Amino acid sequence: MRTALQLTTTFLLLVLCDSAGRLLSWSLGLPVPGTVLGILMLLGALVALRRIPAPLGRVADFLLAHLNFFYIPAGVGVMTYAALLAEDLWPIVVALFASTFFAMIAAGLTFRLVARFTCGEEDRP
Repeated sequence: MRTALQLTTTFLLLVLCDSAGRLLSWSLGLPVPGTVLGILMLLGALVALRRIPAPLGRVADFLLAHLNFFYIPAGVGVMTYAALLAEDLWPIVVALFASTFFAMIAAGLTFRLVARFTCGEEDRP
């Protein structure tokens, strides 16, 4: 019974961090998603604590082990709007490939720029 109470309390802590982050993002009109702010709050608390409590580790392991369940709502949404997606399939495919291509180009150019500034003359090819 005590373990169940600890795990439930720990899960509620995660929900509280998420809700606090969302509230902060909404109330201040920040362009950062509230979930990200909630994760940063949790990270700050864990850094201040300098350890991960055992119940939090167990809940995190459970959630990560069952991560595939979090994709069910997205799959249902895709199935619900399948007709709409079929109408705009080619623009979506072109946008996906173009954005992937440009992201790869940007990553490569960024790597070359950073390598130029961080490598010494003797390290350059």
